[in-house]
Amino acid sequence: MKRRMHLKKRKKVNILFIILILIITILLMFIVKFINIKPLVINYSEMEANKLATLIINTAIREENIQLHSNLYEVNDNVINYNTKKINDILISLTSKIQKYFIALEKGNIDILNSNILDNYNRDYLKKGVLLYLPMGYLTGSPFLASYGPKIPLKIALIGDVKTDIRESISDYGLNNALLKIYIYVEVVTQSIIPFISNKQTTKVEYPIVIKVIEGKIPSFYLGNR
Repeated sequence: MKRRMHLKKRKKVNILFIILILIITILLMFIVKFINIKPLVINYSEMEANKLATLIINTAIREENIQLHSNLYEVNDNVINYNTKKINDILISLTSKIQKYFIALEKGNIDILNSNILDNYNRDYLKKGVLLYLPMGYLTGSPFLASYGPKIPLKIALIGDVKTDIRESISDYGLNNALLKIYIYVEVVTQSIIPFISNKQTTKVEYPIVIKVIEGKIPSFYLGNR
């Protein structure tokens, strides 16, 4: 008899727990639908998506060891000429690597990524294709409820093409000199996805590969017959 009573109590507790979870879920769905919490969630998901996207892009660029490539450009008579073939080869390889890393991340195949860059993330979540789990209480905007409620997954998906380019900036530096900066420009568009809400964000990275002072010719000045 005692066993039966004990089992009945357990069943009652389990049923009450399930009912409580359902009530909380319905209430939070109501909040999501009728209260303007989208900006809060969008800002948070955008911040996390940009953070991880920047990490992946910088890692891919470093792995290309672009600084080891010689003759990317030459300066003749203050005119900069680029080795177009070599630069295109670098950009094609970099684009392919960034795409591969994002696709692997979406599928949970994180082993191809350098483990050190994922130290601040839960690897078990990433293996499920989930960046992190967000408590539904966070959607209320209340700091008291932020850590309560069922947890919902935040995922990231790469949408569109990865854009890569070599860009330059030249500025005056001292007397008749110029400061040349050559950098890789990368732009990716990702989508952060949680139930009820999704958001697109663009991540842009500028990674310097050359910073060099170019010395100009010193002009001759004449005064009278001198």
